[in-house]
Amino acid sequence: MESVPVHRHDFQEFVLITKGSCIHQFRDISMPLIPGDVFLIPPHQEHAYVIETPVCMYNCQFYPGQIADWWDGQFGGLLSDLAEPESVDPISPADLNRQQIIHLSAPDAERVQMMMDIMRHEQTEQGFAYKQVKQDYLNLILIIISRTKLKQYAMQPGRENTPRDLIVIAQKYIEDHLTEPIDFSAYARMNNISPGYFRAMFKSATGLSPVEYLNRLRIVRAIEYLKDNTLSMSDIAAAVGIYDANYFSRLFRKFIGYSPSEFRNQVIKVP
Repeated sequence: MESVPVHRHDFQEFVLITKGSCIHQFRDISMPLIPGDVFLIPPHQEHAYVIETPVCMYNCQFYPGQIADWWDGQFGGLLSDLAEPESVDPISPADLNRQQIIHLSAPDAERVQMMMDIMRHEQTEQGFAYKQVKQDYLNLILIIISRTKLKQYAMQPGRENTPRDLIVIAQKYIEDHLTEPIDFSAYARMNNISPGYFRAMFKSATGLSPVEYLNRLRIVRAIEYLKDNTLSMSDIAAAVGIYDANYFSRLFRKFIGYSPSEFRNQVIKVP
């Protein structure tokens, strides 16, 4: 319930959001986080959380140098890949790359959450070989996250790197037409590229397909509108381009873990 001010630490930390939403301030960017988002915070880098409604997040903090001599050689490269942004060029409004946010599928997020629950239990009970159990689950979690990253940022074989100007223009188009139906195949053809290649380029740049990106942006905008208690759910849904209030409620719950009404009630309770 409480925001976490700017801080830094000397250990590695990865974070998984499992319910609710908050703002993560990191690398000079304020990024809304939603369930399924996971990221790594390297040592000695400042970051903060602005929490406006109840959020559930799992934090795993560890010192690679204290695990085992061989561990850094095998998993150090994964940590570097997860911590380094794909690009320093800004992509807005959802600049996922510079914060190096990976969005896990629901099954993968559940697997990682289950593993972190086991790690927490092992840490509390400290039974036989508990340190080894925690290390083994840490290894598995890093592999799951790395595999997801490779899928999210993979370009099709033989393709060149993403033309960033085209993606930035597409993002601006989505922002400007958020309240309208968007046909991404038609948009691609309008820009003289195949729909399949456009989707591949977009996902390579943002880690999300155009539809996933659009839905994420709609839900993030809806979070802001829900803070205004004078707006009805139908008004908020329409303001983000969803004209079926029931579908809006289902989509919001799918992303955030709360219904819009539950989320709004929690916001009102926060002092």
